[in-house]
Amino acid sequence: MKLLITGGGGMLASDLADYYSTKKAVEIIAPTHAQLDVLDTRQVREMVAQTKPDVIVHTAAYHVNDCEDNPQMAYRLNAWAVQQLGKIAQEYHATLVYISTCGLFGDEIRPYSEYDPVHIKTEYAKSKYAGEGLAKQFCDRLFIIRPGWLFGGSIAHKKNFVYQRYLEAQAKPMLQSAGDKYGSPTYTFDLAEKIDQLLETKNYGLYHVTNQGGVSRAGYIQKIIEACGLSCRVEPVDSSHFPRKANVPDCEILHNWNLTYAGLSLLPSWEEAIERYVKKIL
Repeated sequence: MKLLITGGGGMLASDLADYYSTKKAVEIIAPTHAQLDVLDTRQVREMVAQTKPDVIVHTAAYHVNDCEDNPQMAYRLNAWAVQQLGKIAQEYHATLVYISTCGLFGDEIRPYSEYDPVHIKTEYAKSKYAGEGLAKQFCDRLFIIRPGWLFGGSIAHKKNFVYQRYLEAQAKPMLQSAGDKYGSPTYTFDLAEKIDQLLETKNYGLYHVTNQGGVSRAGYIQKIIEACGLSCRVEPVDSSHFPRKANVPDCEILHNWNLTYAGLSLLPSWEEAIERYVKKIL
């Protein structure tokens, strides 16, 4: 199998490449942004024509706060570029895996399934949801993946949430974090394994893929600190203590119903995944 991963070098892209590097008969092509600009349709077409991938995993994205500052770029990268990639994947008979978002639902604190209506609050979520719809229009062999709060990658990644909290907790006796924002922390390596299993089914469609369970942001950080063996305490506070441009929903916990319908096992608990990842990096 030939696997093309956009956004090479990113957190999820790195763990996808690491996961597939352990499998025989898989050729991994993971160009960085400097090597492949997904906004350049001609460049993307040339890359696909030359490499002829069986599977394209699209991890490149314009992120949450940036989308609030520049919604035009948000839709260009998270929607328009996805449409073009879907057309190219269809033309070259490749399967497309589109990484979407968990931030599509509302403020009620409960898990959301693939069948809950969306309630979109941010430009990021609007653009990612538009990307889902455009990909479905133009690509038959399509998996749409909505992951949870992603963690993983190497400690060199600037957005390595776990490692940054480890460094903070070493320096301070107490941290504050939002006690009113909830989600499902999800290990990128576990996500990579489940994507591989989905690809084998050829059961195309929409899937929520998260490590099991949900937690507040404060509880998430407390677990990270405990797994690191540190004594720093986490104080839950209102999210208004951390003003941000994007009005993200209060709850991003996901049910993974379609995985079970497809006959696949669910990912381990997020707590176990944190312990496993911390052991790996420390």
